[in-house]
Amino acid sequence: MLSALGWLGEVLCTPPIAVISFNRPAYLRQLLASLAAQQPAVAQRRVHLFQDGAVNRYSGIRYADDGEIAASLATFREFFPRGHVHASPDNIGITENVFRAEKMLFEELRAPVGYFFEDDLVLSPHYVAALDLMRRAFARFDRIVYYNANGAYGASLEQQRSNARKLIFMGHFWGFALKRSHWLRMQPLLDEYHRLVIGRDQRIESREPVKALFRSWGKTQTHPATSQDSARDLATHLMGLWRASCYLALGHYIGAEGVHFTPSRYREFGFDRTTLYPEPLGGLDLRRDEIDHTIDANLAARSQVFTKAYADQMAALGKN
Repeated sequence: MLSALGWLGEVLCTPPIAVISFNRPAYLRQLLASLAAQQPAVAQRRVHLFQDGAVNRYSGIRYADDGEIAASLATFREFFPRGHVHASPDNIGITENVFRAEKMLFEELRAPVGYFFEDDLVLSPHYVAALDLMRRAFARFDRIVYYNANGAYGASLEQQRSNARKLIFMGHFWGFALKRSHWLRMQPLLDEYHRLVIGRDQRIESREPVKALFRSWGKTQTHPATSQDSARDLATHLMGLWRASCYLALGHYIGAEGVHFTPSRYREFGFDRTTLYPEPLGGLDLRRDEIDHTIDANLAARSQVFTKAYADQMAALGKN
């Protein structure tokens, strides 16, 4: 049990930060350099690296070079010598690596909020300060359970200035904050998902059981994808809760090469044209009636997407 002084300290301090890493030390270096350059500075002891291994624990397949893993560890120690390293001796995959980060922050550290970064986001110097501002602002908004400062990454600088106080939907799970209370509420659903994917090599396992599970959650809605982000996205949506972002683009996604993107697809999405907002987030318009209207409208629109995904999957099953 935290003392009153300890609780106040946790409220005022930046929450613990989890960095998820695998085999892209060049990307990781860019993230860590930008994280180390935050204004105000992030306390090194609050940063945790969750490094995946090279050879899969369950299939024995090698997915990375040992040198890539060693370079990633060395890069973290270069930028955050007083940070914490949690290195898996084997390759466990993104879902299990993310889950162990969540358990560390929310079960062991019992943090009310955790910040999570993968290795392919370059941050404005004001990114973490923006998360801290939103953390304090969203403490009284129970429907907002995830948030980030990635913003409208396709907007021009002029558009960003015109909408500087606006709140929008948090699309991708990049550089995000998650409330512990929501993480705990999601566990009954996520436990079902984890039973299907943890303890297996995700890269070679069929995704059909996950699709069937998602359909059972949504009844007439489901998610078009099957990743751990998709599980959290669908669970959050079905609970009637929301993921928010400021309008300002304070992060630049650089993952042109990885599991989900190729350089051509990266350019197609326009990530190469992101203009980072050069100033701090000054504040947000937080009228409850307007926020509730925004959330309700967005949830309704996304329900249509998930309903279509369900219909498409059922149609595909009918053809087989």
